[in-house]
Amino acid sequence: MDYSRIKVLVTDGGARQSLTLLHGLKDLDCHIAVLCSSKLDVCYASNIPHEKILLPHAAGSDADFEATLLELLRKGDYDVLLPVAEMTTNKVTLHEDEYRQYTRLACAPRAAYIQAGDKQLTFEHAANIGMPAPKTRRLGQTVDDFLSLVEFPLIIKPRTGMGSIGFHKFKRREDFYPYVEEHGIDLDKYVLQEFVKHEKRLGTILFVDRDGQVCMQYADEVLRWYPLDAGTASLIRSIDAPQLLADSSRLLQAMQWQGVAALSFMVEEETGTAKLLEINGRIPASIKLSWQCGFNVAKLLVQMAMEEKVDAYPPNTVFGQCTRHFLAEIPWVFKSPDRFRSRPSWFSWKNTSDVVCWSGDPKPAMAYAVRKMVGYKESMNKRRH
Repeated sequence: MDYSRIKVLVTDGGARQSLTLLHGLKDLDCHIAVLCSSKLDVCYASNIPHEKILLPHAAGSDADFEATLLELLRKGDYDVLLPVAEMTTNKVTLHEDEYRQYTRLACAPRAAYIQAGDKQLTFEHAANIGMPAPKTRRLGQTVDDFLSLVEFPLIIKPRTGMGSIGFHKFKRREDFYPYVEEHGIDLDKYVLQEFVKHEKRLGTILFVDRDGQVCMQYADEVLRWYPLDAGTASLIRSIDAPQLLADSSRLLQAMQWQGVAALSFMVEEETGTAKLLEINGRIPASIKLSWQCGFNVAKLLVQMAMEEKVDAYPPNTVFGQCTRHFLAEIPWVFKSPDRFRSRPSWFSWKNTSDVVCWSGDPKPAMAYAVRKMVGYKESMNKRRH
């Protein structure tokens, strides 16, 4: 396939994972267009895109986003639409039949995406195949019945959503119903499960083609995260975890998944068992680690969208590579009691790459720093538990 003749429109120019995809598309010599909402977006600052389309609320939050995107596809003659973040991927898959009249989609079909995006359905599938997971309220089970079978502490988290937004931990039974009533929480829209005291967090990233074959897979360990209680990863490292990858493949194939999926696990402190936390059916912010391991995810997405045979990478053997979100690491070092005990050291950059720092493309890191500092307070308020 002559990739130089393929025009790809990438959404979410402000997302740090989009920058990794741009580098992957550049490696293929594709014509690259990116949808941005600000000149401070990392992809707008990048020297890679051939087209930078500035559109307010380009991340999908605007009510007119779908119609505006459809008009762009009608006029732009793009071969592939590559949605990146959760909100845009959700809206693209919601209107997939309309968009497919003008382009090909480099993402999972709607049916599979909905399953992975709904944490409750994910845990239903895990329970059905016997995959280790926290004790979770099942579909159709009453709250009182579930509470009678488990011990506190418990957690609730929205069935859909990203990061730690909406997460809450209950240490005592008597705090549960007053909190739910005070905040007007509809528990049918939340996952209710036991709190797993964990010693570490692991993850797997896989790519599954249209035939259900796993074409790329690697595992990672989350070494640090922020906020400290239940935040998103700020430092991850590639690891050797064949059983975890085998379990992940089994679950995704049971869900008839297609494309990129990121699975998160907690290693229970008492038993050492890796228990499923969630599946993200979007491209994760840490996807740069795939590049460090020698995988070009953008290539696989384009091949799948163009209905070509998807390359199958051999199992990952590149271990000990780290991807770091340094702007999240700065508050971590001030807040964490482990600031001097953490390994690798906070001061070490050995085998480590920042998520938005790329050789030969320095402006995205500067733009990202400015944008994150301006929006830091608002971002942290959303994650208060």
